[in-house]
Amino acid sequence: MITQRVQSFRTVADLQKSLDDHINMLKLKSEELSKQVGEKLRVNDSGNAVELQELRQKIEGSTTDPKKKKSAKKKDQKSNWYNFDSISIYDGIGIKGELELYFKAMEQVKSELDRATKVKQAVDDFVNKGLKRDLGCVMFLGQELPAEIAFTPTAVLKKRFGFKAIFNVPIEDPYEVKI
Repeated sequence: MITQRVQSFRTVADLQKSLDDHINMLKLKSEELSKQVGEKLRVNDSGNAVELQELRQKIEGSTTDPKKKKSAKKKDQKSNWYNFDSISIYDGIGIKGELELYFKAMEQVKSELDRATKVKQAVDDFVNKGLKRDLGCVMFLGQELPAEIAFTPTAVLKKRFGFKAIFNVPIEDPYEVKI
């Protein structure tokens, strides 16, 4: 992941490629999480109908009064999750706690995907406006936008070591072996 670290790139083109790769990886991760949630819902469809009904209402959005929806959400969070030092533990055994974790992971991946897409679009706009693609750069992308980019001189590539020589071997005379 690119988040919360400083990365240096030889060229702006390398930065664009890295952002493209990161965006593609996040899309795959989002699809994978969606498939896992779908499988969990299908497998446990015959299980606890009350818990699954609550989750489906959260997914699809309830048509009830929004004030009731918010209070129910706060009740669920207070009654089901308990904090112990640096971890939170779900109170109960079943699919509901597991699916809530998957949904939180999906939200985080989608927000990171959105952030990376915005940064990629901004870099592409600068390149279209005339930014040289052969400039070096250093980028810091934290949890919040904007991403910070500093340009550096283009790193000069060292020439690869090469050795050229002519190799001559004299022809051997065949010996006869008589038996």
